[in-house]
Amino acid sequence: MWRGLAKGALLTAFGRVPGGAGVYRTLTREWMGTQATHVNKLSRVWPGYVDVWRSYAGLDLDSADVWVHEGGWTAFPLFANYLVTGRAGVVTNHRARVLDRYLARAVNGAIACELSDDADVARRRRDLEGLRWSPTADAAIEAIGGRLLEGVEIRRIPLDDESVDLSHSGGVLEHEEPGAVQAFLRESLRILRPGGVMSHVIDHRDHLCHADPDWDFLAHLRLGPRTYALLCGHPLLYHNRLLPCQMAAMFERSGFERIAVRRMVLPSGTYVDAEAQVLEGDPGIERARLAGPFRDASEADLRTAAAHYLFRKPVSKAARTA
Repeated sequence: MWRGLAKGALLTAFGRVPGGAGVYRTLTREWMGTQATHVNKLSRVWPGYVDVWRSYAGLDLDSADVWVHEGGWTAFPLFANYLVTGRAGVVTNHRARVLDRYLARAVNGAIACELSDDADVARRRRDLEGLRWSPTADAAIEAIGGRLLEGVEIRRIPLDDESVDLSHSGGVLEHEEPGAVQAFLRESLRILRPGGVMSHVIDHRDHLCHADPDWDFLAHLRLGPRTYALLCGHPLLYHNRLLPCQMAAMFERSGFERIAVRRMVLPSGTYVDAEAQVLEGDPGIERARLAGPFRDASEADLRTAAAHYLFRKPVSKAARTA
């Protein structure tokens, strides 16, 4: 419990000071090199994403145009896209900036992804190996035809209409206010081609549970709106606290068709589909301790630590019958 309180106090001290969030990110990402471990995590989870895109969404990834939103401080997503599809695709970053210091780590992480090694993937691995010695991350991205757009406003994404087959993010949308999430989904509907897939992993947990194993993973649902805004209403701790059912409803209101909502349960850390499997997971907080806005949360939502939302842009009837 004390670890969580100490981490919360540290983040609040930085987050409440004008410009403090930027200073904190500079200290951790640029000086301390924390994004190296982030690359290791992405290298582990990316093959699972690929399997889900193929098995659940039925995507043919060969030559697919992939857009990763808020891809982080390394070029890993662009390298991984190239390895899987033959095209690096595009990354749009709002807060993050891709740094040269992580170039070799990002290349090595992409190469280490456990993917089926057909001839095309093997050739692409060889292409990536030489990028370790590129003078800059921008040069490496350019060498494989990727696009990196930074300083992007989430409500106005500078991508062309119907230009993308797959939109993906991981641990991003929970940091945005609900209105911004809804605007992002509307922009995504514009940008995706008919039949294109939305793949967004949202961490529904209280941010502080990652620092403290004794912290209830839905502890932030104990706080009413005013108290939460007072304690966590700054860039380093904010969570929109949308429940999984609310998040899925936002996708549907934006015009997307549901493919699946895969929920991660604890302590196993596995993603499951059936509600009965979800209900076998540990609850993130006792129902009696919930703040008013969350007292009607379903049992499934109270056992969901994170969820992978898979939705599709509808294909028009004329296109389906053509």
